[in-house]
Amino acid sequence: MSVIENQTFIKKANDFKRPLKKRTVYPTNIVEIVEDPNAFQGLRVVPIHEFNLPFKMNSGDKVLIDFGDHCVGYLNFALNHLGDQQIADSPVKVRFSFGEFPLEIMTPPEKYSGTLGNGWIQREEKSVVFMPYSGSLERRYSFRYLLIERIDNAKFSVEITDIFATCVSAADLSDVETFEISDEILKKIYETSLKTLKECEQDVFEDGPKRDRRLWIGDLRLQALTDYTTFKNYDLIKRCLYLFAGYRAKHQMVAPYVFPDSPPYIDTWTFADYSLFFISCLYDYMENCGDKILVEELYHVALEQAEMVSSKFNHDKGTIDLWSFIDWCPELDQSVAILGVYIYALKQLQKIARELGKDTEWIESEIETAKTDLIRFYSEKEGLFVTSSGQISWHSQIWAVLSGILTEQENIQLIENIEKAEPEFTMHTPYMIHYYIEALDRCGLKEKAIHVIKNYWGKIVACGFDCCPEVFNPENEFESPYLAAEINSACHAWSCTPAYWIYKFYHQ
Repeated sequence: MSVIENQTFIKKANDFKRPLKKRTVYPTNIVEIVEDPNAFQGLRVVPIHEFNLPFKMNSGDKVLIDFGDHCVGYLNFALNHLGDQQIADSPVKVRFSFGEFPLEIMTPPEKYSGTLGNGWIQREEKSVVFMPYSGSLERRYSFRYLLIERIDNAKFSVEITDIFATCVSAADLSDVETFEISDEILKKIYETSLKTLKECEQDVFEDGPKRDRRLWIGDLRLQALTDYTTFKNYDLIKRCLYLFAGYRAKHQMVAPYVFPDSPPYIDTWTFADYSLFFISCLYDYMENCGDKILVEELYHVALEQAEMVSSKFNHDKGTIDLWSFIDWCPELDQSVAILGVYIYALKQLQKIARELGKDTEWIESEIETAKTDLIRFYSEKEGLFVTSSGQISWHSQIWAVLSGILTEQENIQLIENIEKAEPEFTMHTPYMIHYYIEALDRCGLKEKAIHVIKNYWGKIVACGFDCCPEVFNPENEFESPYLAAEINSACHAWSCTPAYWIYKFYHQ
């Protein structure tokens, strides 16, 4: 693999790395999980009694404990034999199974058949040879529930004499400016999405603290937007921008994600929309921080993203010959949506260039060309944008609105038409729903945007989530991009933006 490293940017990224904030969290209750057809995924957590120490365990014993809230951190525990009563004469083996939600606890790892590596399953076995023992598990976990099982067959008893989580984050909820939210549902949604962002702010803006744990630029764009109005963790944003600029494949396109601690740091494949979102991230930073020094320094990286996408523009077909992400939506024809993303990013690049006093002639020409190519997909008959394959999707209409090529009234009509059409290809993730809300806001449809937030994220909090999940389909509670719902992330960065929207709509 050929990775181009810019040591100046890498050094600056490392200079902005800050120590994480730590807090200690103890278990609250012993609980059990019972089947309940009225509960999310048919499982409900029932408290049995408070968790108290010391806790005695014999061979074959198990206990499920609740930490009371979502945690991201390291498990610490202490184990001892019963003194003169029973001396531990052989190693003790303990299994720890961590879960963000009940299904994760209740699904045996040996039955896992998802498309992601089973190493992401949150299970650990620990052999304790000598007691008293005090230590911690090496891996950082993302969890609320912890199943502890004693799996050796020795006849003596042992006691858990201490157990707690050292939770870590780059953010602290107490640092966020408070404001009045009179609607109780919106208040709960705001708190849940804010908690989601906080849990994902680590050494970088992680996409999810349970799984992947990478710096994805699609997530970063939404995390940073929300952070500007909440934690204001600007050093972390700058660190992430420098990391994306510091590690690029030889084709110069910004990678979709960075492994911040594992060389070679990036893969060479790209998403056109994610590379373009480097422009959006830089634009948002300029708008919210007014720091032209960093923007000037990284402008050439942003410009190169537009130039690389332009080089793959097939003007005969009006398409961009690069793969994009757009959304987790199988068989989605991305051709119209990516044109919308391209124009959206070009207009942001144009504003950056003007602010820096750069030449904008090429950018303006490219915008006009892309507009012409996008509008050719508009069907007067359908009143919608239709791909050359004949596909109608929410994604095409949303990105057509966000491209800004139509008038506000035409945008409103487009939204109304797609609502009536109810196409098969609809939004599958909170990530895409964020851009739907942005499209509604662009149309001046604030009340409809609020309704979407309350209807979608309101169902999430009603299901009992502590944070906002990676994927949520009210019509299919077991939907998973990885064909295994237990591996889904119940705390995922791209779901945090209700905190941004609620602040925008209600903060005075």
